[in-house]
Amino acid sequence: MSQGTFLLLVTHDGQVDSHSFEKDVVSIGRSRDCDVYLPDRLISRTHCRIERNGTGFTLVDAGASNPVRLHNQPVVRADLQPGDVFTCGNYEIALSLPVSGHASVDETSLPNDPRSNQDLLTFLAIARALNEEHDLTRLLTQIVDAAILLCAAERGFLMLGNGGEHSVEVARNFAKEEVLSPELNVSRTIARRVFESGIAELTTNAQADDRFRDLQSVTDLRLRSVLCIPIRIAGQVGGVLYVDNRLQQQVFHSREQTFLMSLADQAGVAIHNARSMAQLNSQQAELQQALDRVDQLNGALQGQLQERTAELLEVREKLSAQHVGLRTKYNYQQIVGTGRAMRAVFALLDKYIDTDDPVLVTGESGTGKELVARAIYTQSRRKGKSFISENCAALPEALLESELFGYQKGAFTGAIANKKGLFEAASGGVLFLDEVGDMSLELQKKLLRVLQDGEVRPLGARETLKVDVRLITATNRNLEEMVREGAFREDLYYRISVLPVRLPPLRERREDLPHLVKRFLADLQHSTNNRIRLSPDAMDKLVAYSWPGNVRELQNELRRASILSDGIILEAHLSEQVRSGKSSTQVGLLADGSVPAERNTTLPDMVAQLEQHEIKKAWDKAEGNKSRAAEMLGLSRFALQRKLEKYGMDPDAPPAPEDQKGTGDA
Repeated sequence: MSQGTFLLLVTHDGQVDSHSFEKDVVSIGRSRDCDVYLPDRLISRTHCRIERNGTGFTLVDAGASNPVRLHNQPVVRADLQPGDVFTCGNYEIALSLPVSGHASVDETSLPNDPRSNQDLLTFLAIARALNEEHDLTRLLTQIVDAAILLCAAERGFLMLGNGGEHSVEVARNFAKEEVLSPELNVSRTIARRVFESGIAELTTNAQADDRFRDLQSVTDLRLRSVLCIPIRIAGQVGGVLYVDNRLQQQVFHSREQTFLMSLADQAGVAIHNARSMAQLNSQQAELQQALDRVDQLNGALQGQLQERTAELLEVREKLSAQHVGLRTKYNYQQIVGTGRAMRAVFALLDKYIDTDDPVLVTGESGTGKELVARAIYTQSRRKGKSFISENCAALPEALLESELFGYQKGAFTGAIANKKGLFEAASGGVLFLDEVGDMSLELQKKLLRVLQDGEVRPLGARETLKVDVRLITATNRNLEEMVREGAFREDLYYRISVLPVRLPPLRERREDLPHLVKRFLADLQHSTNNRIRLSPDAMDKLVAYSWPGNVRELQNELRRASILSDGIILEAHLSEQVRSGKSSTQVGLLADGSVPAERNTTLPDMVAQLEQHEIKKAWDKAEGNKSRAAEMLGLSRFALQRKLEKYGMDPDAPPAPEDQKGTGDA
């Protein structure tokens, strides 16, 4: 059923045609049978249609190959508001509602009047601008400027409010300048009457108009032409649009009233939309503030929880240290470890410290072999003497020989003065030789002679020097295997491995990992003066990782993560391999194409790591049943038992020192 007349303003090549309709469905297309005929090859025969349902309008695409576009977006079906502009091919079409009177159904175009066409183009541009503006302050200013432009007014005012309460929100003149003291420059009586009645007020000469000439404001302001239009917002009069001219009469007529009422209709919709948008933005901001506050509270609670956890961990660590201290003869607080594997190491060191026999420390790279050497030194009777450390893999053979044994002036080119060797410098104390498995056979022979005779002869010297040195060596290589292959002297091996001790890799003593993390974080805090904490998720990832680089890798991982963090190390701050729980050594492949020696490891070490990894998986799946685990691994039960003993992985074995009888396995 018809709900009154509506207009379609069609713009093409600068020409504007107005079509008025009272029907509920209007077709648009290239066919002459359509209600709006658009002769353009880009437009389908029936391109689209406008459907009216109640007081609303819907734009419906009719399956055109070049879809109709609204707000520069192709649409299939979309709500259409008065003032909206959509495009069909090269045509722009605007929906409008007439303000007064009803146009004839036969009236399909406006008079070919340049002023009328220009007015329509101006109004279309204004309607489009209002639809695109969502900031309420800028929108109100645009409405007033548009009213002044359309009506050729001197000043314009926009007032908003409810009932009898309203205020001037915008006051502008034709030069787009702010009108000072707007409350004193507008006839509030006229504005209030329009607010209350919802009916527009127009006077061409207020001084002679019987309705207004007795109003004090009209007299004081010497008003001539006045036009005041109600603005309906969400169906209620929520404001008025007021324009005037104090110098000229006969400025505003029905034409200006019609345009201003159409503008007021557009303004009401735009103001409602802008307020809704502002309310949504405000609610979103409040919600975001609430979420931020929740995040802050969660962070604070998490921090408190971590502090309590750290305190409990510290108490537990102290109790564990005291418990270990009661069971060991010496203090090993410089070595972090309270688990079964490290207690067995401490039990061995208790027996080794009081002797002067050579000690061989074996274990993977990064397990802390030098810490063990220093623990032996600091607890022994040699504590007050020298402790000298040298890495045999870091120096060429000739240079290492001169470092170990010293030289006389003139012994070789560049020997301009006598120099003490490390054996002579460490006399009375401890000499720690790391990576002894990388020493050449010739140098091994000379080292053996020193150990047998207790004497060294510097290069170029004729006399030997007596030395009293306790030798501690370390290696991550399998010396027994090297002996069988002829790469390491058998007599030297037995000489340096009188007291062997094997350090377990970090993956075999995961119970010590939280204590190591706490120690390293405390060291970082001391060096950086910044408090650093670890999230529970990050700790879970650290415990689950296999650590092929052992304690040294853990220390470097924490240092890197602390730099990336803002005081709390999260899972995201950890490296990819730690987060994924996989390392290149677990699969026996080197992603960078390097060989084992370039990664400071050996093929036997990698095989041992892989064996231990697979044995642990089978052991866990078999729930500790050795026969089932052996079957999963394709081994006999006896072979599995031997490997469990070899790697110290048998939970049924007592933590006795005999478990540490080294084989030299790295």
